[in-house]
Amino acid sequence: MAFLIDVLVALLPLLYGVTAVNYAVYFVRHDDFAKRTCTKVLAATFCIHIIFFLLRFSVYQRFPMANLAEVLSMIALAVCTIYLYVEKVQGSKETGCFVLSFVVLLQVIASGLLPHAVTPGSEILATPLFGMHLVFAVFGYSGFFVGAAYSFMAFLLYRSLKQQNFGLIFDRLPSLDVLIQMSFGAALLGWCTFSLAILLGMIMSVQMGSHFLKDPQFIATIIIWFIYAFTVMAYFKLGWRNIRAIYLSLFGFSVALVAVLGAMFIRTSFHGFSS
Repeated sequence: MAFLIDVLVALLPLLYGVTAVNYAVYFVRHDDFAKRTCTKVLAATFCIHIIFFLLRFSVYQRFPMANLAEVLSMIALAVCTIYLYVEKVQGSKETGCFVLSFVVLLQVIASGLLPHAVTPGSEILATPLFGMHLVFAVFGYSGFFVGAAYSFMAFLLYRSLKQQNFGLIFDRLPSLDVLIQMSFGAALLGWCTFSLAILLGMIMSVQMGSHFLKDPQFIATIIIWFIYAFTVMAYFKLGWRNIRAIYLSLFGFSVALVAVLGAMFIRTSFHGFSS
């Protein structure tokens, strides 16, 4: 089984790379074969990636997110999952090559690091509640990232319309309204999973006797949650579906990025479990 894991470590970047190229061919040429196969190949790669994590869980008897390489691979899987969801809802394949390029980069780095990855020795890594907390957190942040990526595409398209610069990107990307819908669909999915991550984290910290209310990363997390709660409400309830929605999405992701990076440098966080 360990041999199969090693094979998948090498195979996953290749599979994602082939998938991204297939989507790129469809984006540039609207090739019929690429249109028919790109989603199917991505779905097959997604299933293989799931099997990869299940195998690591079975072999190592812990949740497979204990080191940087595994986390990067899980982020790649989460972005892939959210993209498949958005593509299914909107029926648009044109943005796949952009999102999947990021997935390929993540998985290439993860596969390069995995053979040399060092796993911290901590019993919490085998706790199912902790594993689910990490998964939902990764999917939450990945949803925010995908939403911001679509907002950035919408911003580029908006500028093209304003400047009347009608090139390949203008011809191939979905309409501005569709891109904004894709952005907030991903953000909504991210916000829902992020909410579950917060809930599970609070339950786990209470069980551990941790004072999570004073933890910098928890405070940053709550700030991010409120920003995206307003972002989702502004789109679905207040009708912000124009350039304001684009700016709000990009602002929310920027704040989330700064908050997370800032909290990571504060040593008092109970999120450190490397000992």
